[in-house]
Amino acid sequence: MDNTDLAMLILRVVVGGVVAMHGFMKLGWVGKGGSPAGTAGFFENYLGFKPGMFWAWVAILAEGVGGTLLALGLFGPLPAVAVAADMIVVSIAAHVPKGFWVGNGGWEFPVPLVAGSLAVALIGNGLYSLDGLLGLSYPDRLVGLWWIVMGLGVVLALILHATFRPKAAPKAA
Repeated sequence: MDNTDLAMLILRVVVGGVVAMHGFMKLGWVGKGGSPAGTAGFFENYLGFKPGMFWAWVAILAEGVGGTLLALGLFGPLPAVAVAADMIVVSIAAHVPKGFWVGNGGWEFPVPLVAGSLAVALIGNGLYSLDGLLGLSYPDRLVGLWWIVMGLGVVLALILHATFRPKAAPKAA
């Protein structure tokens, strides 16, 4: 018995649901709240993503909309790749410098979200998805172009982060 479609449903709903809630938190809709302006300030002042408001909305859309579409299994690999791209940037920019453990803000938690979204992007949404229900498929050219655009977005974001992030204050002797 092949359980691939059921496995993809579970993976999509868990990864997409977690990422979507993270995006919705940036809107103040769930959790301890937040706001696009607060997210923009954090992105610009702490991570060096300028202009902060632009990058805040990129993250909100990738996480909130991308995570929701990933959970629903709609639009094939496009939202999964967007979620992966977003989570790669946030993992490298915000979590890797803090070490491995999530308790210290490390990359223990976001990296499995990257892996899960990449797995969905590579394998597909499966039969138990809105794509499966609606019989939707996507041309290889479109999917390939989307991978390229997301890859270039990751590279651009990481270059901006490396260029503009605030420098650490020198330690007192």
